Amino acid sequence: MRLEARITRHVNRLFVHAQDTLDNRELKEEIHSNLAARIDDYISQGMSEEKAFQNAIQHIAGMDEVMSDHRKVQRVPYWTALLQSALIYSLIAWIITIPMRVLMQGSAINNLLMIVSLIVGGMYVLYLLINKTNDSATSVKTTVIRIPALVQWNRRIWWLWAVLILVLWGTQAALRFGSNIWFNRPIQVDGPYQFAVIVIAFAIPLLSVIIPLVVHRAYRIVSKYEVSDAL
Repeated sequence: MRLEARITRHVNRLFVHAQDTLDNRELKEEIHSNLAARIDDYISQGMSEEKAFQNAIQHIAGMDEVMSDHRKVQRVPYWTALLQSALIYSLIAWIITIPMRVLMQGSAINNLLMIVSLIVGGMYVLYLLINKTNDSATSVKTTVIRIPALVQWNRRIWWLWAVLILVLWGTQAALRFGSNIWFNRPIQVDGPYQFAVIVIAFAIPLLSVIIPLVVHRAYRIVSKYEVSDAL
């Protein structure tokens, strides 16, 4: 039997008595992808396909573990990776907004992002220094992540972000083009400078995507730093 078929059959067995809900279907897909990735990782380390499969399924031996609300992760590596991601996102946003400094509004946003990057970078370095003194002790420390709550927050924040963008864009459109639309006058852009001002005004709200990206990252790296009692 092909490996993919074995993985599918094993995951189907785990959910044989579970209700057919959207959350369970998404969890099923997540377990399938995580199981396949773990097997590929074991095979790349030199394990045989059979041994890699058997070792991987030990991480999800039964539905009690699969449906658990809590996952234990390595505390220091998890938070280090999350702070690192937040720092990278803020630095990228800061670099992107450097050309916007030609405008007063763009300059303020760029300075704000620079301050955010410095704060996040300081937190990242400080966290590394605090936990560098005793690597052996910090490596075994764990923290508990409530997966359903994290998934729920991940969805909510993306939806809230989308609504926020629509509201801000609608406000900008109303302020800049409302009178033209109301009096049925054509919208005119007087030169490249005004065009740049309009583009920047609509682009700046998109920088807030950093927040949902960090929350999404917090969810995605759980499996990477998860501590399994089975091994």
